[in-house]
Amino acid sequence: MIEERKSLFSITIPIFLELLLVTIVGNIDTIMLGRFSDKAVGAVGGMSQILFIQNTILSFICLGTTILMAQFIGAKNYKSTKEVIAVSLIMNFFIALFLGILYFWFWEWILIKIKLPPNLREIGENYFKLVGGLCIFQAISLTSGSILKSYGNTKPMLFINVGINLLNILGNGMFIFGWFGAPILGVTGVGLSTIFSRFIGSLASLWIMTNYCKFSMRDFKLFTFEKVKKILSIGIPTAGEHLTWSFTQVIILSIVNTMGTIEITARTYLALVSSFIMIFTIALGQGTSIQVGQLVGANKKEKAYNQCLKSLKLSFFSATFLSIVVYSFRYPIMELFTKDIAVVEATAKVFPWLIFIETGRTFNIVVISALHAAGDIKFPMIMGCLVMIGVAAPLSWLLGIKFELALAGIWIANGTDEWIRGFAMLWRWKTRKWMSKGFI
Repeated sequence: MIEERKSLFSITIPIFLELLLVTIVGNIDTIMLGRFSDKAVGAVGGMSQILFIQNTILSFICLGTTILMAQFIGAKNYKSTKEVIAVSLIMNFFIALFLGILYFWFWEWILIKIKLPPNLREIGENYFKLVGGLCIFQAISLTSGSILKSYGNTKPMLFINVGINLLNILGNGMFIFGWFGAPILGVTGVGLSTIFSRFIGSLASLWIMTNYCKFSMRDFKLFTFEKVKKILSIGIPTAGEHLTWSFTQVIILSIVNTMGTIEITARTYLALVSSFIMIFTIALGQGTSIQVGQLVGANKKEKAYNQCLKSLKLSFFSATFLSIVVYSFRYPIMELFTKDIAVVEATAKVFPWLIFIETGRTFNIVVISALHAAGDIKFPMIMGCLVMIGVAAPLSWLLGIKFELALAGIWIANGTDEWIRGFAMLWRWKTRKWMSKGFI
């Protein structure tokens, strides 16, 4: 048992550090732009959810890849792993190409539909075109990372993200503050810096993955539609769940965008804080998913059952602790990002509800990851879609707009959604119905 726990942490800790760096990279634009202009923060934050949809779509192939490969590795079927690598790289390449063209050509229509104010659209136009249009670099990095993680080899992506992080900070400093005599380009410069660092990261991750897996160009001939079907059988239901969440958040973002620039900016900073709180839970969820997938592949399902419950307890207590700490230091934390008193006061009303939402979120992150890894895909999708559409979106409008609770109402609605789905997922895991599922 000690060996299993050590194995889980040997997987989880590098993932945690990688996610920490990814989160910093993802939010460094917001953090550094906060020193430049709160309107610039509002522009980037106001379009963040629609950009995140790209990652969601790309991640459903990555999730199918990780789960399928973990089970093949557990069963010691190494020929099939190369087939999965070929399929996942080709699929995500073409998906990213399509998404990039869509975001580049229809940027204005998209931003109008999410009700981003005209002045913020003008500020963020080039950023949106760059980051959204060149998502192909992100696709390569995400796919290569998911392949490496399925082997339990989580350290390479950690080191890659250290480099990306430093490169992105350097680029942002040049284009926001004029370091080394560079032109001050504001939000556009942040977009250029983000894309260049992602480009370098994609090359590094692809090179490390192909060397580690001994995968060469000629291995692309191993592409089979059988593996496409298997990845999609995992990915499509998962994508339905994740896309429903993303589109629900877009609806909620549109509601927030009608509240004004202060609320848009405040929501951006609150989302940033939340992203740091949930890093350990997401890392633990990914580590648990890898272990559960390998244990199910090796037909050790009772060990998989116990591992998920242990991970859930650990993540719940860590989220509770971190949320309380963040709440206790809410004013000093916000003053790191902005000096605008109106924005700080808007966030202060929401901070008590961070504890409510982040503790509920642990159930969904950890247990859903375990259900997916075990092959139980449809239940999380159906339950997730029903609750997110039936609770999160309408309750956000009711509490946020109708009852005039503004951002606090949005957080209460999302927290209610997380807890309802969380209890449903825990019930599903305890029924052990997932033990009859599987992909190999």
